[in-house]
Amino acid sequence: MAEKLICVIGVTGNQGGSVARRFLKDPHFRVRGLTRDNASDASQKLVGEGVEMVIADLDDVESLKVAFKGANVIFSVTNYWEPFFRPDYRAKAEELGITCRKYAYDVEYRQGKNIADAAATVVDTLDVNGFLVSTLSHAAKCSNGTYKELYHYDAKADIFPGYVREKYPSLAAKASWIQTGYFNTSHRLLPGSYFVKVCQDPFTPPPHSLHHQSNSTNVQFVQLADDSIQMQLPTVPSKPQPHLAVAEDMGNFTYAVYQMPPGNNYMAAGTFCSWSDWITTWGKVSGSTISYNQVDPETMITASGDRQFGIEVTDMFCYSSDPGYDGGMELLTAEDLRKVSYLLGAIGEV
Repeated sequence: MAEKLICVIGVTGNQGGSVARRFLKDPHFRVRGLTRDNASDASQKLVGEGVEMVIADLDDVESLKVAFKGANVIFSVTNYWEPFFRPDYRAKAEELGITCRKYAYDVEYRQGKNIADAAATVVDTLDVNGFLVSTLSHAAKCSNGTYKELYHYDAKADIFPGYVREKYPSLAAKASWIQTGYFNTSHRLLPGSYFVKVCQDPFTPPPHSLHHQSNSTNVQFVQLADDSIQMQLPTVPSKPQPHLAVAEDMGNFTYAVYQMPPGNNYMAAGTFCSWSDWITTWGKVSGSTISYNQVDPETMITASGDRQFGIEVTDMFCYSSDPGYDGGMELLTAEDLRKVSYLLGAIGEV
């Protein structure tokens, strides 16, 4: 079998890195990673693992066309949160009179469009299911207009699949759309909602949240005498949610999707459970008394510490109640992939 080439966007991140490392295990593939900084420690580590690293910028469509040359497979992922948190972008948003949420949408939309425009130039070399895209449901459409500003969803969905299907039907014919569930590391960004100390003394105001280690998977539980901790989210407690160990499982899932026919919609998740069940399990593992409390949206917005961030993620958790994190779409899951006999063993522990 001739050697194939997969080009991986976001190769130094969780999703792209996971995909690159899974395809490296296949001797029939060579992996090309796209990066803005070829000299970074992350890039050099990947070079040591066998990845061909090339300079490309998602804001420079011509650099993407060069990077994609000869590709049989492209893995695409875009990043809303990097422009969202950048101070210079926040200053630009203020100058333009728009929120940093909308500005981050504009950046992610533009970069997604550049990826699609560049990928369309190599559509003839792509395999039959050669455009593998990380995306999310379209919140505005799936909620019938209830959530018109869930920007980190719609910036992805407006391009993948919206723009691609409209502008490049031949590229869309070779694409698979992979939604990703809640990352198992999300608690690091929202300690004030995931792990809240419950104060039983009415005369002592409760602390904002548990202390946590931002550079570790462990949370330092700072508990009261009764060991009481509470998860406080606006999602209904009984609604099952998709959860993904992104660094461990995204590569396995994407590798399995590649072997499927094109045109399908997927949910990358290793577990489906409600937040109530999720936090109950966490309590059993940590040996702590933990409960779930559905709170009003403003409570979560306030707990986030950054109001614009709080609005964006609170809308997401509300959307997860109705129509659902996946927008109520019919999506193929890891269990569906396992049912396909020739994929047994390929998907791994997803």
